[in-house]
Amino acid sequence: MEIHSKQRNAWGAIVLLLLSARCVAASAAASEDEVARVLKETEARQRQAMKKQFADPFPARGPKRHEDFALAAYWLNKRTAEADEALLTVQKEYPDKFQKAFHWQAYILARMYFLFSSRSDHFPGRMGQEAEEAILDMLWQWASSECERKQARPENVWQYWESENHHLQRWVSCWSAAHIFKNHPDYRDHTYGDGSSPAKVADTLDEYFKRFAAERATKGLLVETASPSYAKYSLNAWYNLVDFADDPELKRLARMFLDVYWADWAIEQINGVRGGSRHRCYPGSRSTRGSGASQLCWYHFGLGDGPNLHPGAMCAATTFYRPAPVVVELALGWPRRGEYTYASRRPGLKAEGAEGNQIDPAGGNLLRVSWCTPDFVLGMSEVACRDHQDWTGICSQNRWNGLIFGGHRTARLFTQRPKPGRWSVYNAEWGVQSKGVMILQLLPPGMAKDAKGQSVWFDKSLHLHEKGGWVFARGPRAFAAVRIVTGGSHWEPDTKAQHRGSHRRPAKRYPTGLGKWLVLEDKFSPVIIEAARQKDYPTMAAFEAAILANPLTLKEERLAYRSEFYDTTLTLFTDYSRLPEVDGKPLDLAPKKVYDSPYLQADFGGDVVTIRSGDNVLRLDFSPPEAAPAGR
Repeated sequence: MEIHSKQRNAWGAIVLLLLSARCVAASAAASEDEVARVLKETEARQRQAMKKQFADPFPARGPKRHEDFALAAYWLNKRTAEADEALLTVQKEYPDKFQKAFHWQAYILARMYFLFSSRSDHFPGRMGQEAEEAILDMLWQWASSECERKQARPENVWQYWESENHHLQRWVSCWSAAHIFKNHPDYRDHTYGDGSSPAKVADTLDEYFKRFAAERATKGLLVETASPSYAKYSLNAWYNLVDFADDPELKRLARMFLDVYWADWAIEQINGVRGGSRHRCYPGSRSTRGSGASQLCWYHFGLGDGPNLHPGAMCAATTFYRPAPVVVELALGWPRRGEYTYASRRPGLKAEGAEGNQIDPAGGNLLRVSWCTPDFVLGMSEVACRDHQDWTGICSQNRWNGLIFGGHRTARLFTQRPKPGRWSVYNAEWGVQSKGVMILQLLPPGMAKDAKGQSVWFDKSLHLHEKGGWVFARGPRAFAAVRIVTGGSHWEPDTKAQHRGSHRRPAKRYPTGLGKWLVLEDKFSPVIIEAARQKDYPTMAAFEAAILANPLTLKEERLAYRSEFYDTTLTLFTDYSRLPEVDGKPLDLAPKKVYDSPYLQADFGGDVVTIRSGDNVLRLDFSPPEAAPAGR
């Protein structure tokens, strides 16, 4: 059979792509010994954190200080009488002040009860009788009035209360309390405010979280994606389900959910700093310094800046959960991984016609795209042009799109709007990305809310210069170029006023001079960002010449930019009339795959999520128990 030259080229490209994907997957694998060492040392890392918390509890004041000291003291089995007194202080001084916000404390108090009370299966008797009774009393006073069964029916897993992290803290707290009370002779015959028994509430919440784990793991995980502020709280609460569930099916599903979450994190991070877009990423230190789940990853993988003693990390510091070895391989293998695109569908649209905080389980209209390399990660949330009211606030609030550089903890550049009076903008921008190049543009009023301007942040560690309308940045192992297409720009310094909360907290928490802003004169101008690894160019001058030679045209509201290096053309319709295009094809914001990368694969709403590293493959089956294999 004769194959024409174009066909030969096409087949050759396919073969090379398949070989490349296989090599990428193999190259990321860490050794079995390295994985075993990191898993074995988890307990030592946890103990190191508890010793530090014991010596100087964090935070400096409030109930969490008492709780964190007590947790550390019981864990180390030292000064346990003082730990008892700390919990009695919480009972005496604080409940009236935070009754409605007790979900921030309740699951931590329940964790201490599960671990250290006289009825514990783990370290029984470390907690004194008075402290044990204090926890029971505080949990009952709160749960009996706040935990109604009807709100936690399994069919309600796409509703949320207040926000996603509040919701998970609240309902895991309700779950924890119910499982304590259902087995306690002094409480099992009590009834909640809605007439339910603790056993009924516990059973309902078991079924709720089984469905939550399966639905969310196979349809894009959490909405507050990679939030530097809130991801830790959602995960922190979730560890209670893994550690203390007495329903084996819930324990299995909750554990698999964490494995999917950490695999999703692992393939976008460089040495513990997560790349890719973020939702609910506030201006200031959360954007310029922060990284989603960075407070927890050290406990599992030894990566990042640890130990972190934030209350939102204390469940990871005391959990019995260990990530699956293949997930640990992915996390440790970041220096050896190749280059790949990770595309994932994420939930965030409001359910059509629904009242209250109801997420559309079908998703669509939002695709997270990241170009991942060992030297940088570039990522954005690609969205359709829709009114901000179509989105849940926990999805559209303060989306962060941009670039992190490997080799420096804070080296990054990203787009962001000036901080409005209440710190947040909603559904601010849209754009398109292919591999290591993206175009971003501010959305107009009506689609965006409170978007007063547009800027690009450059960390002070980056070496900058300007030429031909571009700003060029050199990081430790990668180059980047930024182009403001129309209207020009000017530089502004970082100021305290740009930091969320700076008006009510000490100035030392908000140091300035950590970078600077490139401010757009025309806030609706498209912004082009392209990045490349330094290994692909002999010098910055070579990268600069390549960028300046790339074709760029803007005609009749149609912007086209071609990257010759990545062999791709991006097209953005600046009048918002059509979806952007990659190589002439409109974006597909609802692909068949919910996770699509060499390492993490799943069909949207399917039963199986596959995690792969080298020759190791883990298939996580979220199908109903009658169809699922026992164990992992």
